[in-house]
Amino acid sequence: MNTLDAIFTRKSVRNFCGAPSAEELNTVLKAAYAAPVGRALYDTVHLTVISNAELIGKINEAARVFFNNPEANPMYDAPVYILVSTKLSGTNDNVPYSNCATIVENMVLASVELGLGACHIWGATAALSMNADLIKELNLPEGFSPCCGMIVGKTTDTYTAREIPEGRIATAYIK
Repeated sequence: MNTLDAIFTRKSVRNFCGAPSAEELNTVLKAAYAAPVGRALYDTVHLTVISNAELIGKINEAARVFFNNPEANPMYDAPVYILVSTKLSGTNDNVPYSNCATIVENMVLASVELGLGACHIWGATAALSMNADLIKELNLPEGFSPCCGMIVGKTTDTYTAREIPEGRIATAYIK
């Protein structure tokens, strides 16, 4: 699969039937390591690979409370959650947030290439970031905050070309 095929077939997968192999997971992580990071400050981002079902369940429960929806399943029974954390200053944090989002997108596209299911996880990450007990369980480096993440695993879903409407995002041309 070429890069454009991965981009044009990518979708959010929320249906999992197993964990990725160690080799698949390593490839996904290598895609993260290949992501651009502003001013090459790689020490300002951190990955936490969570495959502990009990901890993923706690994150899921925190998200249910966050969304005030006891029936929600925002972690979609995924076998692996890769959390991307960063150092935030509270002022002009657009670079750290952008770094984290770019890292996740690289991992998602690598997952598409491998035929794994993957989905950006924002709401559950926001819930996690407000739960001091859960953050403590993650043992993040000093000064790091959860920013975004993705769930990944084997899936029976397939990737096919999707209709991408032109003009979906307002675009201005300045000549």
